[in-house]
Amino acid sequence: MCSDISLSDSMPANSVLVYENMGEWFVVVARDGRETVTSFELESFAKAYAEGQRLGLGLGK
Repeated sequence: MCSDISLSDSMPANSVLVYENMGEWFVVVARDGRETVTSFELESFAKAYAEGQRLGLGLGK
């Protein structure tokens, strides 16, 4: 599942955030100020996806 969300000014314009809520893992990707969230059932999938997004944004680890 992927949807647009708004974390207002809490995230830099290009960044990635991983967090857990009630057993579900979420990856928030901010690209040029636009934020999207993708949910995962497994932490390992969320972290792998987040790492790929970081690399795509040129953020490294």
